Amino acid sequence: MSLDEILRLQARMSDQTFGAKAQLARLNTVKRTTDKGARISTQLWECKRILSKVGLYGTVNLAKRLIDAKISRSPQWEEILEEAFREPVSFRDPTVWLLFQASLQAERDFALDVCPAHSREDVLTGRFMESIKGACAAWAEASASYLGRTANMLELSSIDLTVGGGEQETGADFALILDIRESEPMPPLDQELITLTGKSRGAAFIPLLFQAKCFTGESADISQKHKTRGYQFSRLRQTACASNYIFYENGEDGIDLPVLPMVKPASLCLPVEVSPKTLVFEKSINFSSYLLRAANGFDAIPAAETREDALNMILANISPLSVSKIAILGNTGGLDAVYRAALDQLRNEIYDELDLEPFNEAPTSEDESSNKFKPS
Repeated sequence: MSLDEILRLQARMSDQTFGAKAQLARLNTVKRTTDKGARISTQLWECKRILSKVGLYGTVNLAKRLIDAKISRSPQWEEILEEAFREPVSFRDPTVWLLFQASLQAERDFALDVCPAHSREDVLTGRFMESIKGACAAWAEASASYLGRTANMLELSSIDLTVGGGEQETGADFALILDIRESEPMPPLDQELITLTGKSRGAAFIPLLFQAKCFTGESADISQKHKTRGYQFSRLRQTACASNYIFYENGEDGIDLPVLPMVKPASLCLPVEVSPKTLVFEKSINFSSYLLRAANGFDAIPAAETREDALNMILANISPLSVSKIAILGNTGGLDAVYRAALDQLRNEIYDELDLEPFNEAPTSEDESSNKFKPS
């Protein structure tokens, strides 16, 4: 990445990530958390595998500055973003940095521009996906010379699945696959960096499930129960991939200053038989921080070996007819067609096992088109 490209992106980061609107959104969220943002900071600070030597030096310098100033606390959210993650070359793969910046922008705009007015969960999720798509386009335009030279893209595509009852069938509102092809050419890693941060992941396919829940106050109701399939919560915890609640602060009377969308793994919620509600700000982090942890790689957020395996992990233990939406966020063009073909194949294999009619993407009549899935 050239110096001019770095400076251009840093200028955009100053405007978008550290502008008044973005800082207001983060500060408001920090004030609402039970630990004043400490969990978010810690979860970001743990993301070392994504870092380049520049990024690693940034974390060391930040820690040293706090020690020299005799400040006995861990680095805070704003400090990590500004001092450790500020440069696109602070990440081994600059496209991961770009996706992170896009997600920061998207969650800010979604929280402050969309969530104040009352709406349904499915509508809010659609608007959130639109925010991510728009932010990816804006950051792609700002980094067009770099992306063009390295044959990369920033893209959010989606496949809407309108068969099978959606949320009530699966217990999952939407799936998101983080699909990252390692940028080329990547400089070789020296042993010092590998020792401190671990080996590079290479290409990564990370499937994630999200159940959207609106809330007001401090808690959200997760006790939804289907008359034959049981609790939605139980279905969510049976999947092979990381499954989470994503909370939108949104109510009938409107919200003046909503928090950022917060992500809480289903595994960290008490069973609904014990507590039908879960505390939104306990053991949760904002969406962009969770996405970065997924890109970094942790045991609680398993990756798939292939794109086909990513779909299998999403659909394991649930019907493939009933996921309402699959979104694909990545740095490669045409991913919707790739995943659509893989999903066709997977569905047909399952249909064969169940002795059902094979799935055919092309509808045979206009009436049938509403019962097929198609990219949005």
